[in-house]
Amino acid sequence: MRKKLARWKSQYISKGGRITLIRSTLANMPIYFMSMLSMPRKVRLRLERIQREFLWGGGALERKIHLVNWRFAMEREAFWKQVIRGKYGEEQRGWSSKEARGETHGVGLWKTLKKEWEVVKSRLVFVVGNEKRIKFWKDIWCGDEPLCVSFPSLFALAVSKDAWVKDVWRCNEGGGSWSPLFSRPFNDWELEEVCSFFVALNRKQIQQGVDDRVIWRETNCGKFSVKSLYKSLVSGHPISFPSSAIWKVTVQPRVSFFGWEATWGKALTLDQLQRRGWALANRCYLCQRHEESIDHILLHCEKVRTLWVLLYSMFGVQWVLSATVKETFSGWNGSFVGKKRKDVWKASPLCLFWTVWKTRNKVAFEEEELSIQRLKASFVYFLWSKTKRSIKDGPSTLVDFVGWVASRYGCG
Repeated sequence: MRKKLARWKSQYISKGGRITLIRSTLANMPIYFMSMLSMPRKVRLRLERIQREFLWGGGALERKIHLVNWRFAMEREAFWKQVIRGKYGEEQRGWSSKEARGETHGVGLWKTLKKEWEVVKSRLVFVVGNEKRIKFWKDIWCGDEPLCVSFPSLFALAVSKDAWVKDVWRCNEGGGSWSPLFSRPFNDWELEEVCSFFVALNRKQIQQGVDDRVIWRETNCGKFSVKSLYKSLVSGHPISFPSSAIWKVTVQPRVSFFGWEATWGKALTLDQLQRRGWALANRCYLCQRHEESIDHILLHCEKVRTLWVLLYSMFGVQWVLSATVKETFSGWNGSFVGKKRKDVWKASPLCLFWTVWKTRNKVAFEEEELSIQRLKASFVYFLWSKTKRSIKDGPSTLVDFVGWVASRYGCG
């Protein structure tokens, strides 16, 4: 596969072309033998890496900085951890670094990661070993919440509210037992809660000769992933990925690919460049008034809104723009525009996004002056050129196309 793909210079091929070439190399692989013999995991991962590097032109779309905090807790002797600890310091128990301070220039990447630590921490479970790294009352290690939350009245009576788990455990011939210290004897009405408290404790015991460790509750394997964190944060409002609205449309693959990038929020707008460490000002190239993000440049920019108004007026519909590109694709249902116009309607957001992005790049890199009339004309022409073949007995000229979209004859 590497030899086949190496013949092509990926930086000179569009994203759609790269996808086609990757598929062609996959088609030439010995699928029949692979169906009988299990492919080694290392080989599979290597093939995926080769495809990924070719698709993105020599590098992944996003540097995987999101795993650093998790590895900080687990890889205790790694050299990279010593570097982070030397620069930022380490929290008392060693689960994370201290918060970065004093970063006034560029992007405080580590500072941003550290701010989200409390969000991550609430989804962790600690497994007790023989170290002093887990708080008896304040960490989640016995049940689904800290003991101070499960048993607040007992926590109020605790002698040491910051006690370590190891200090509360007493070793004996039978293995060991729990001996938390309280400030006074219990009253009769408190005994039921005390009983429940020790029943919960007795399900746990310290594992001698084993280090304290942490488990991520949102995955079956116990390892952290950004995907699982994202799902847990948006679980109340899940939005499925609108694949059919992006890939099953009569436009070029590169146009669909850009729509896919935009939906994931990975197009290289100015805010994305800042997140990747570029020190630059962030101002929309088109309106020059707001910060540039993918949702702003494609949906909410006042210059781009004129295109949306034009599109809705062409179809004679009233529509409210969604907040994000993903929500726009998810809600782009064209059943009300009629069968004949449906293909044009489905292709409209992709064609509009592509036109805006190309115009934005010309303004940014070629210093072309923005013209709203030229922007409108480019959009309508691009929409017509990409959908005219899907219209049976449809208009043959651009002027006829505009009239056909707006007329009742396109609603059949």
